[in-house]
Amino acid sequence: MITNLVLGSEGFVGNSFCTFLENQGERVVRFDIERSANEDCRHSQLPLDVVDRVYFLAWDVGGAKYLYKTKTQFRQLDWNLRILLNVMSQIQAAQIPFLFASSQLAQEFDTVYGATKRLGEVWTQLLGGTRVRFWNVYGPIEEFSERSHVISDFVHQAWVTGKIKMLTTGEELRQFIHIDDLCRAMHMALSQNLKSTYDITSFEWISVLDVAKIIADELNAEIIVGRKTGRTPVTPLVGKVPGWFPEIDIRSGLRRMIMEIRDEARKERPALVSVPMDRREHI
Repeated sequence: MITNLVLGSEGFVGNSFCTFLENQGERVVRFDIERSANEDCRHSQLPLDVVDRVYFLAWDVGGAKYLYKTKTQFRQLDWNLRILLNVMSQIQAAQIPFLFASSQLAQEFDTVYGATKRLGEVWTQLLGGTRVRFWNVYGPIEEFSERSHVISDFVHQAWVTGKIKMLTTGEELRQFIHIDDLCRAMHMALSQNLKSTYDITSFEWISVLDVAKIIADELNAEIIVGRKTGRTPVTPLVGKVPGWFPEIDIRSGLRRMIMEIRDEARKERPALVSVPMDRREHI
């Protein structure tokens, strides 16, 4: 039985991915600073002697409002460089198969996040590891915060207030990928020991406004469009994981999220699930 070490196991992607691996019948060793200070990837010793593969997901990360914030750049730089230095040096010594989770923003250098992800890709290539780029992952419901992602923010707003307040006009285009499709792609990429760089995305462009409209339609919410003009990143596609295809379209994926939040509401306060939208802020 394959044993996997998942660095960043408690994060936005990591938690779902650990569950995916366990459902595949594989063992998972979780490793995350959220579990213990002894599992801080910036300086902790990794249990590489007891695992067969490593999934390198640990990173200082969040949605666009966090990644592009001027005040977070030095923190991101310090945190992510320390993770790279510690993790990569140990992987090199152990000579163990691993996957580095990068981002489509590795093509851009206007943020520390993108620059450090690109550095991680280069290092991974030198060590013969597998590297994949995530494109706007969605699926897990996040608590609204500085680090939460746009789709989760929209669903949360629509559910709680009956309104979606956008920061931009929403004309900017994005490619999204559902967490279930992402998990399959990562697993296939490392199982095949791929040596190039691969995109994990839907390969379909959609405007942020159209995403908001789908959510608003499902939850009978009002959209309040912002004034700021968003930017569509000009990011070239580098490749698709052989044998993998995304299966969950954006509308189906959003419906899954909404079903999940409804199910959670029923468990917590079943009498309030069907209250009018204008009173849902009390849930």
